[in-house]
Amino acid sequence: MVRFWFKSSFRVFVAAVAMCAIVIGGGVALAGEYPEKSIKLIVPWKAGGGTDALMRLVAHYATKYLGKPMVVVNVPGVGGTLGARQGKDAKPNGYTLTATHESVISSHIVGVAEFNYSSFIPIANMTSTPAMLAARADAPWNDVRDLVADAKKRPGEITFGATLGSTSHFFPLEIAQKAGIKFKIVGYEGTSDRQRALLGGFIDLGESNPAAGKKYFEAKKLKGLGIATPKRHPMHPNVPTLKEQGIDIQFAVNRGICAPLKTPKPIVKKLAAALKKVSKDKEFRERIDKLGSLVVYRSPKKYKAYIDDATKTWNQLAKEIGMKKKKK
Repeated sequence: MVRFWFKSSFRVFVAAVAMCAIVIGGGVALAGEYPEKSIKLIVPWKAGGGTDALMRLVAHYATKYLGKPMVVVNVPGVGGTLGARQGKDAKPNGYTLTATHESVISSHIVGVAEFNYSSFIPIANMTSTPAMLAARADAPWNDVRDLVADAKKRPGEITFGATLGSTSHFFPLEIAQKAGIKFKIVGYEGTSDRQRALLGGFIDLGESNPAAGKKYFEAKKLKGLGIATPKRHPMHPNVPTLKEQGIDIQFAVNRGICAPLKTPKPIVKKLAAALKKVSKDKEFRERIDKLGSLVVYRSPKKYKAYIDDATKTWNQLAKEIGMKKKKK
């Protein structure tokens, strides 16, 4: 009788421990059932920008392969760090993810954010968008050589719109460093604000990309001075590369998705697998191509390796241009 009672109690104990593990994990131990509801994808910038457009496509096709909706929620503010902070602090249950790019690195470098990629689990890199140097329609320069010559005569006078601490901030800084010139950086909150300022002639220069700038270049509302790619882009065969014009720069924004720390590995694995399927989807690839970006899928491991390498590169650049965050 005692032996029977002991065995029964032991079975109850084991079952209780297993149940506690599930409860403590917020149900995430049942990764095979994930997702059971919609997944929120925080885009830390305003609707209408480059990241927003691309990530809405990613979310749309991820819904197809996950079986539950992936819903984009825009949380703009503080150069993209407000939304990123919410994403990193979310419950690690796979239901709140964050759209990220190199601004997570740059924001930390310049002191806009106290966190960096180490505060996230990389799930997958999805796209890569080359940067273009665009000028207001009535700008006096028709190519980068003209711009550089003028900038050397007027150091710090030519204005360049950027979201401070973001990739759009480091793009002109790298150009200036390579060309031996200095721009006056004017801060804006997100791509759409910068583009409106450039179109309105309130600033001289700004960062664009092949798709976003195409209609404005063709309508003569903006001038495409150069593109930061190894060779000319098929959307803009008449726009020379920066390298062709004496500035050896390759610059692109690599956009991906991250999860909060402590998100269970089975969930990360399931998300990464679904996003890999998205990256191979023919229709998805065609739509990304029309936005002037490339589909570049990196697995969690390869995405982390890219992040580590990019962090070293950007830290070195910041040090060279005197923007390395000072320790308090």
